[in-house]
Amino acid sequence: MRRAESSPENPISLDTLGGRIKAVRVTWRWSQEEMAEALRVDQASISFWERDKIVPSGSAMVALAALFRTSVDALEKGDGFVVPDPPSKMDPNAKPTRGEIPRSVALPPIKEDDVISIVDLKDGSSKSKQLSEAMMVLVQGVKDGRRVWVVME
Repeated sequence: MRRAESSPENPISLDTLGGRIKAVRVTWRWSQEEMAEALRVDQASISFWERDKIVPSGSAMVALAALFRTSVDALEKGDGFVVPDPPSKMDPNAKPTRGEIPRSVALPPIKEDDVISIVDLKDGSSKSKQLSEAMMVLVQGVKDGRRVWVVME
């Protein structure tokens, strides 16, 4: 985990959602265009989010949380939020190339009470989780080097 890089003339505050998004982007040394490409949104969206002009949609918030390897709640509220290290396989001093930018998929919005079933084939357990929690389980599985399958009906 890293501290957000800032300068006296351009301090970065983690007090707002936009500040947290910008702090990660600046610390990772990504341009708004690079972050937009990773999230499959346009650059203007990143700009609006960072300036707290608009709030990311539910699916964009899930994608941001997955990219930042945090929970949606920590990202939205700031409680316990820490600027993560850049994605693995990237030199933190290098600009990402097209092949190195993590990809995410924007999911359609679901109702607040909708859940996703997760089946762990390793131990045979089955759980139902909210979308943001399910995304974190998937991310952790990938980080642990496990194969992850997504099944849709």
